[in-house]
Amino acid sequence: MRLNRPDPGSVAAAHRSQVHPPASQAAIPQWFWLAAVLYGLAWSLLPPLLSSSYPLDVVESLTWGREWQWGTYKHPPLAPWVLHVFWLAFGQVGPTLLSQLCIAATLWFVWCTGTRLMTPERAFIGTALTMGVAFYTRPALEFNHNIAQMPLWAALVWCLLAALQSGRLRHWLALGLLAGLGMLTKYSIALLLTCLGLYLVLSPARRLLRQRGPWLALAMSLAVFAPHLYWLWQSDWMPLAYARSRAAIDAGHSPRMSAVLFMGTQCLNHLPLALIVLAAALGTRRAMRQGNPGAVASPVRWRLHTDWPGYLLTAALASGFLVTLLGLMLGLRLRDMWGSPLWAFSGLLVAAAIPSDWLTPMRPRLLRGLAVWLVLISTLSGAYLAYGAQWRGRPARTDWPAASLGEQSQKAWRSVSTCPLDTVAGNYWLAGLVTVASPDQPSILIDGETRFSPWITPQRLQAHGALWVWQPQAPGEPAAEPPALLKAVQQGPGMVWHEGVWALAWPYAPSGPALIVHWRAYVPRACAR
Repeated sequence: MRLNRPDPGSVAAAHRSQVHPPASQAAIPQWFWLAAVLYGLAWSLLPPLLSSSYPLDVVESLTWGREWQWGTYKHPPLAPWVLHVFWLAFGQVGPTLLSQLCIAATLWFVWCTGTRLMTPERAFIGTALTMGVAFYTRPALEFNHNIAQMPLWAALVWCLLAALQSGRLRHWLALGLLAGLGMLTKYSIALLLTCLGLYLVLSPARRLLRQRGPWLALAMSLAVFAPHLYWLWQSDWMPLAYARSRAAIDAGHSPRMSAVLFMGTQCLNHLPLALIVLAAALGTRRAMRQGNPGAVASPVRWRLHTDWPGYLLTAALASGFLVTLLGLMLGLRLRDMWGSPLWAFSGLLVAAAIPSDWLTPMRPRLLRGLAVWLVLISTLSGAYLAYGAQWRGRPARTDWPAASLGEQSQKAWRSVSTCPLDTVAGNYWLAGLVTVASPDQPSILIDGETRFSPWITPQRLQAHGALWVWQPQAPGEPAAEPPALLKAVQQGPGMVWHEGVWALAWPYAPSGPALIVHWRAYVPRACAR
């Protein structure tokens, strides 16, 4: 089975000798760069101004990243590390700025891949059309492991193509480095590595397996991933158990239906792209019919305008079909957002399929349609952040009073302790919000479980104390039972405790019912006021 026509040896030689037009010849409009910068700044700066809290995934990653562990009970560590650095450097804007930089880096590698697969003009159109996939707009406001995968996903595709075309060891080594970093970001990047590996084996490029480049790439990826692999072994493979629980199919829910719904959602996220292309194609056809009816009457040849059609199809479609197939075969519950990084090359695939005679007249229509979509989704996203809670009558995660939680936690702790707040215990949402918002930057004890928070030890709690926060399930319910670890600390020597209640106004409804939060402070006698 030949997935690609070109022979890798002859293509590498031709690629080195061929004079490619520089990127500047792609006729990228001068206004494009200004528009891109303004768009990125708007999506970086406005969400923190319109929200009173971070999304759940951001809160979780911020609490993980500051601990500098080689893994968490859910995911590998790279995304939380990078997020923590951005939060330290840029404050409240850090998470949204990082998301937009991930999108920008993804588009850059899509552009670099496109210029190796097709003409610069097609590469530019395909790169711009990537933003027609909804995953690259509203969902990107919540930085998480899916968003962190996006640039690595696109970079891996570019790097393997560069290695196949040039045969240089530096590209193979970069491929191995990126594969290792990808596995340190989220394990699902193994889907892409599997698809690229199958392409390498099933195409004429398999003769390169007799050379050292692919094996050096494999060695490099294992070296980068090795510390986390050791951590997995030490933690009894805890993230894999979490992944199995997340993917377990609901009782009474058809696994086939779950996989079908997953693919249906992925198609729905491509609806803006499809509408942009359809409108541009209809407008171009109508204009060409008015200008030259005979030309339109002739058959239009739709094909992929690239010498590497197999590679482009693999990059654009294979991972999405593979995860759907696995869902069908293994009965997995596929989460819609798992598809976020799968479609980086959908725009390139569309651009490669545009007939050559249509490319130039379609280009302005495609860019106008894309601009309309981005303005529309930006306006709707901003309005949802600002007024969504009022419309729904209930808060989203981004509507919680994070600043008030931080202030009250600091005030309560300082009223009973002379030492800095070191640990906040509770569920990963409420305790996470207090942890992120508190000026002392404490660590989190998730659900009272040291296996979820290995950085917390009984000795640390005994020496520094902790603040436990929880929400009552119903008004007037008795005090909750503390986790076993905190109960042991409470009953230990040299520890005093205090408790109270916060009634916090919701930012979207300051005159409405308050958010009720109970707290208990465990204070070592050496710190007690």
